[in-house]
Amino acid sequence: MGQFARVRRAYSTALDAAAAARELHQGLVQANLGLVVFFCSPSFDLAVLGSEIGRLFPGDKVLGCTTAGEITPAGYMEGSITGFSISADDCFAAVQLIPAISQMQIPHGAAAVDGLIAALAEQGQAIDLRDTFGMLLIDGMGSTEEIVLTAVHRRLDPIPLFGGSAGDDMRLEQTHVYHRGRFHTDAALLALVKISLPFKVFRHQHYSGTETRMVVTAADPGTRIVREINAEPAGPEYARIIGMQFADLTPMTFAEFPVMVRVGGDFYVRSIQKLNDDGSLTFFCAIDEGVVLTLGRHEDMIDSLRRFFHGMREALGAPALVIGCDCVLRSLEAESRQIKHLASAIMADNKVIGFGSYGEQFAAMHVNQTFTGVYIAEPVDDAP
Repeated sequence: MGQFARVRRAYSTALDAAAAARELHQGLVQANLGLVVFFCSPSFDLAVLGSEIGRLFPGDKVLGCTTAGEITPAGYMEGSITGFSISADDCFAAVQLIPAISQMQIPHGAAAVDGLIAALAEQGQAIDLRDTFGMLLIDGMGSTEEIVLTAVHRRLDPIPLFGGSAGDDMRLEQTHVYHRGRFHTDAALLALVKISLPFKVFRHQHYSGTETRMVVTAADPGTRIVREINAEPAGPEYARIIGMQFADLTPMTFAEFPVMVRVGGDFYVRSIQKLNDDGSLTFFCAIDEGVVLTLGRHEDMIDSLRRFFHGMREALGAPALVIGCDCVLRSLEAESRQIKHLASAIMADNKVIGFGSYGEQFAAMHVNQTFTGVYIAEPVDDAP
């Protein structure tokens, strides 16, 4: 299947940061750039990569972040850089850096949205839920997604919003977002994109709730640490519930046996990030005492993913581009089940460009073990 000419996708596996940036630029450059987005491995020299990206793609309509794996035109990769560009013939975009998110207040999010609306107005464009979406990339190690998302969504609603938390290849040390030639920590990037192509912002997961429930009885919401479940030490109790030995818990375990919360009739995954030395559990999402957690039941990931994309194609037509924020725990699960090559082929066939994330954003919700993004279809007149 060919590539819709005004949407370009590319990647590079070059080890040298400057060379990788140049290869990406060669694949994405077009005469009238409306938006450029990239996702890169943290293994690159980020100072060099940021400077070279800034030189090759000047201006403020470029955003990116570090990853826990990349989704490229060839499918899943690691140690690479990938991205896409959309022509200004098809979209108008505005990008805003939100710094110091550890000190985030609700007015800061409203101000960021207002700045983006003003920037689009300067281009003669007004936002409309029928042709505008928001994209949020955020430092994945700051535990601030909920406050940033609340602040932004409160002002942006009902414009559809999705996003992902930057990764660092499961080092769980430091993650970055890119803006104007530099990579930043303790920051978020918000973009508003007004696009002429058909699109739909989505949330996809292959888990549903079971009858097995547990209650958080001791937690530190500020650090997302759960110390007790059912009035027992959290790690050993979680292990007992899933039928495993405490000593055998690994990130793969958390990927295969996620816990969920029910909000408004729907189940959302609240993934466990890691087991701590004292037996407590650190989560990827905000968690508090009194929360009732439900053990998740997984469907077949591959069948679920195929059905999802079939439904999107039926509704919107062939994809020109799918921007995807894919939880790293989904990738770990696919590896453990030895099906990652199948998921990779599905991603490539459906023109997904994205990254392995430490959390996903959808509307006002910060979620985990989820595939969020936007499906952008080819215009009817250009479809094969």
